[in-house]
Amino acid sequence: MDANLFYRLESQMPIATLTNSIPSDRKIDQFVPPYGYLSSIDAFPSFDENVINYSTNQRSQKPSNLICKLVLIGDVAVGKSCLATRLCHNTFDRNYKATIGVDFEVEKFLILGVPMSLQIWDTAGQERFKCIAAAYYRGAHVIIAVFDMNDLDTLKSAERWINEALKTIATDNPLIYLVGSKRDLITDDKVYAKIDQTARITAKRVNAEFWSVSSLTGHQVQEFFKRIACVSYQMLVKQQLNSSNTSIEKLTAKTQLAVSLNSNNYITKQQSKENCCST
Repeated sequence: MDANLFYRLESQMPIATLTNSIPSDRKIDQFVPPYGYLSSIDAFPSFDENVINYSTNQRSQKPSNLICKLVLIGDVAVGKSCLATRLCHNTFDRNYKATIGVDFEVEKFLILGVPMSLQIWDTAGQERFKCIAAAYYRGAHVIIAVFDMNDLDTLKSAERWINEALKTIATDNPLIYLVGSKRDLITDDKVYAKIDQTARITAKRVNAEFWSVSSLTGHQVQEFFKRIACVSYQMLVKQQLNSSNTSIEKLTAKTQLAVSLNSNNYITKQQSKENCCST
């Protein structure tokens, strides 16, 4: 479905229908803590009192559906698509297919009784598609850089991906997450501890929060995205509360416009994928 049409239809739903359609495991009332307090974006696992009050007021009326844009970046075959698939479909596809250009998923959460959508833009890791992928960085609230924990060269690449992304969207001040995938393949605790420590140092250097996950087993995947939902919700609400001239409806409308523009570009660029692949 066209992303713009998706949000138009959703905005016409009664709030009871909208909230009841969200699975119980996507309804969050407690702030999800980080994987570890070192290299953490927000070390305090609680919702701000002003955010709680805002949420209470929103529940007494028809709350707007907040939209948080996430962009997955990293080298080819590090597990970006598997991460999104595990979250959205709770499955793992062993038949690897490289992403061409950009793929799009949406997952809904209910945070303190207020609906929020995570729109996930899964970008290709191949060099020839970088120009396409970079077009979708703008307007991102969250950047997730993925690396393969069994290949530390991809960790170095993840740091480069983050720095390149920030050159494009530095003014958006996005939240940065560094994710080590394929945790299940590391069976030696000492080896894992060394990789974990190296990743945390890298995360601190790029002001990111580090998580270790396995899309194959599902280890930490749900917790990771719930954490993102909490931190992003708090960030978006605080932005709203700190802006006396921008209503939550205007904030959402602005994001929906970005979704529409991205969706139109997405369709156009999807049509040119074959040409890209032949070059």
